[in-house]
Amino acid sequence: MDISSLVQGYSKGLYASWLHYKPDNLLVDCGEGCASALGNSGYAIERVLLTHGHIDHIAGLPVLLWARAAGMGDNEKPLEIYYPRDDLYIADMMQFLERTRAKVSFDLQFIPLDANASIPLTESGTHARRIQTFATQHMTGRLTLGYKILETRSRLKIEYSKLSQNELRDLSISGETLSEPYEATIAAFGGDGLALNANDVRGAELLVHEATILDAQDRKHQLHATVTEALQVARDADVKTLLLQHFSGRYRASEIKKCVQDEAARVGISCEVWCLFRDKLWREI
Repeated sequence: MDISSLVQGYSKGLYASWLHYKPDNLLVDCGEGCASALGNSGYAIERVLLTHGHIDHIAGLPVLLWARAAGMGDNEKPLEIYYPRDDLYIADMMQFLERTRAKVSFDLQFIPLDANASIPLTESGTHARRIQTFATQHMTGRLTLGYKILETRSRLKIEYSKLSQNELRDLSISGETLSEPYEATIAAFGGDGLALNANDVRGAELLVHEATILDAQDRKHQLHATVTEALQVARDADVKTLLLQHFSGRYRASEIKKCVQDEAARVGISCEVWCLFRDKLWREI
């Protein structure tokens, strides 16, 4: 999977983190510099999914809103901003934005969410898509969220999996229903935090997992994941493509590359592995 056609972003632990998921016009977090980097693409954003209220994930919101309102694009396109319920830092940002809301020319909604909440993206039926939240571990005693995109698809029922094409054709002609609907995880975004629960992101076609720390000894009291832990989640969840992000600025790109290569071999990873460090996106495995 060439994810460079799917995502654009910037991620450097502590400084700024945001990711534009192009297929569904989603922005996952909104760190500083987001609006400048997106340019006209900012007008396409329909939903912002905030994983938590740390400043490196929300500082870009004011400029994004004002740029959408004052620029030459569709400055009346509605925008929905989703966030973990009762996040005090996001509440403070909302108060600031509310005081300057007269400058915004579009319908702006802030929508609080809990874990296991569902947000429809497309109409129901075949290939319907929705967003589902899941809890992550990043801020002690507070809810932080990950988001995954689910798509309704159809597959052959397991009881027919060993039949020949001729047998399947005959059953179909007789009126037998051979397929069943299921939901595929198109993409999953973990935000910041400790290693994700593999069951929350199982089978994801694209998993975005933080990898702030190269060496577990550097973690100290931080609630962040290591490269090794992120790779293990991808392996255990049987994901197709893994995107590592939120690397600490204490490391150089060359150190990140070597760590990912070494740990992927040790963990036994079989999926593609990409890295996003600052604004550089590359395939490592």
